[in-house]
Amino acid sequence: MTTPQEVLAGVPLFSMLPKKEVAKLARQAHELTVPAGTVVTDVDRAGVSFSVIVDGQAAVSVHGQPVRVLGPGDYFGEIALINESYRYRSAKITAETELHCLIFAKWDFRHPQTAWALLEVMVQRLRDAENR
Repeated sequence: MTTPQEVLAGVPLFSMLPKKEVAKLARQAHELTVPAGTVVTDVDRAGVSFSVIVDGQAAVSVHGQPVRVLGPGDYFGEIALINESYRYRSAKITAETELHCLIFAKWDFRHPQTAWALLEVMVQRLRDAENR
C-alpha cells in the first residue's frame, strides 16, 4: 500500500513544499475509510478538517447540483482551513465507492508555504465557480 508521504507527494497542492514539510504533514495524517453511499460532509456541517483521497471516488454537489467527481489525489475541505469565519462546508461530498482518505486537522496547515499553496488553489476554485 502507498504511504501517506507518497500520496501527498503526488498531490499538486503539495508539489511546492520541501520534502521535509510533506513528511511532517504525512506524520500528522489520520486514515479514514467510509463505505459507498456515505455522505462524508455536507453544507450544513461545520468544517475543521481537510481530506486527501487515497482510493475511491466521491461525488461533489452544490445546492443539489452535481459539480464533479473526485478520485485519488483529489482533496476537499480547503476552505475550512483558510477562513475561520466560514464555519460550514460549501459542498456535499458523497462516497460513490468505498473511499479511503487521509484526514488532517486545520491546525496541521498553519505553515506559510502550505498556506500559500492553499490560497492559489482557492483562487482557481473561485474562477471555476464564476465560470459556471
